[in-house]
Amino acid sequence: MQFIDFKKEHFTQDEKTKDFVIDISKEEIGFGEITVQEKTDDETFTDADYEIKDDLNKVTIKMKKPADIRVNF
Repeated sequence: MQFIDFKKEHFTQDEKTKDFVIDISKEEIGFGEITVQEKTDDETFTDADYEIKDDLNKVTIKMKKPADIRVNF
């Protein structure tokens, strides 16, 4: 399994829902299943609370608050 780390600064806020989102191209992560983990204060990772919208060319991850995350694919 591979992963990509993203900083909370990569998220943008959706004006309508007030959720924070990040778009990732399928060229970067492929077409398989992904999971998202949130970085904790002690530099470890734990399962994040997120929603995924899977489009043809990209995956959108939506969270209630921005966080440093690891996307496993």
